[in-house]
Amino acid sequence: MKVLIVPDSFKESLDAKEVAQAIHAGICSVCSSLKIEQIPFSDGGEGALDVLHNFAQGDIVSCKSMDAIGNSINASYFLFKNKKTAWIELSQSSGIALLSKEKRRPCYTSTYGTGLVIKKAISRGCEEIILGIGGSATNDAAAGIFQALGGQLLDSDGVELQRGGLALNRLNQIILPKGLDHISWRIACDVENPLVGTTGASTVYGPQKGASKADVMALENSLNHFSDLVEQQLKKNIKKLKGGGAAGGTSAGMYAFFDAELVRGFDLLAGLIGLEEKISDVDLIFTAEGSIDSQSLNGKVPIGVARLGRKHNVPVIGLAGNIEPPFDLLYKEGMSGVFSIQSGPITLEKSKEMAFELVAQTAARVFTFYQNINH
Repeated sequence: MKVLIVPDSFKESLDAKEVAQAIHAGICSVCSSLKIEQIPFSDGGEGALDVLHNFAQGDIVSCKSMDAIGNSINASYFLFKNKKTAWIELSQSSGIALLSKEKRRPCYTSTYGTGLVIKKAISRGCEEIILGIGGSATNDAAAGIFQALGGQLLDSDGVELQRGGLALNRLNQIILPKGLDHISWRIACDVENPLVGTTGASTVYGPQKGASKADVMALENSLNHFSDLVEQQLKKNIKKLKGGGAAGGTSAGMYAFFDAELVRGFDLLAGLIGLEEKISDVDLIFTAEGSIDSQSLNGKVPIGVARLGRKHNVPVIGLAGNIEPPFDLLYKEGMSGVFSIQSGPITLEKSKEMAFELVAQTAARVFTFYQNINH
C-alpha cells in the first residue's frame, strides 16, 4: 500500500515538514510496513522555496536585500536548472514575519526589497520571474518592486514618491522602466479579493498587518487614486481584477506595470514538481492545514490535493486544527473526510504546544478506521 502525505503548515505551530512528520509517525504507529512518501507543500506563498528545493531541479540562491522597512537583510530565491527562470518568494524580503509587531506599519512598508531580489535574478540572465506573494507586510500595490526595477512614480512636482502605500495618494505620473520587455511574469495568487472596496486589500488585510481604522481609510484612498492613474496612463482597469488585492495589491500592481499573469499558486507549484503524477500512483493521501474551511476552496493546499485525488480516484483525508462547514462543499471537491485534531476541550495555546502529538494521534486514529473499513 502506498500512502502520500501532502500537508501545508499549521501557522504559529508547525511548519509543513513537521506536520508531514507527525502524520507519518501516527500512521507508522499503526502499520510500519507501508510505502509512505512525504511532500511538505505550500499554496505558492511562504514555504514554496523549500518545496522547490526538495522536489524540483535547481538551486537556492542567496543575495542582499531589504526588509519591508528598509533594513539590510539576506534573502533567497530559487533558480531553476535552466538558469532562465526564478521563483521569488515575497515573504523573503517583504514578509510580515520579518518585522516585530511595533514595526508593522502598512502605510509605509514597501516591496522594494522584493524588487531588489528580482533585479538580481534578472541580472543573472533570468527571463521568467515567478513571484509567490503570501505573507506580505505591505500595502503598496508592488510600487516598491516597480521602483527597485527602475520604474518611476512621480508626484505633481516631478519628485519620486517615498516608499509605501500611503504615498501613492500623491502619484501623478508613471514612467515604466526600460530593458524589461523580454521578461515574462507569473504571480502565484490564491485569493480572489479585488484591489479596493469592502473586500479589498486595505480593508480585509490591512488590519492584519497593523493598520488602524484611519490607516485603512488612507490606504484605500491611495489605492483608489493609484488605480485611477493606472487606468488613465497605462490603460488598464485594475480595480476589480480578480485576485488583485493579494499581498497588499501586489497582484494588481504587477499586472498593471508588467502585464503579469495571475495563476493559482497551488496549481503552479504542483505542476513544477509533478505532484499529479505522484498522486496518480498512490492508494491513500493525507493532507492537512491549520484550518480547513470555506476559505480553503480558494486554492489552499488541502483542496488542491483533494481535487487531484478526485481526478485519479484516490481517497484524500484532511486533518486540521480547525474545521468549519459547509462540509458538503469540501466533499464535493474530493475530500473523503475531514478531521479535527482536537480530542477534547483545550485552549488554543495548549493546542499549539501539543500540535505534533495531536496530529500524530489523529492520523493514527483515522488510519486505523480506514484500515478497518477496507478489510
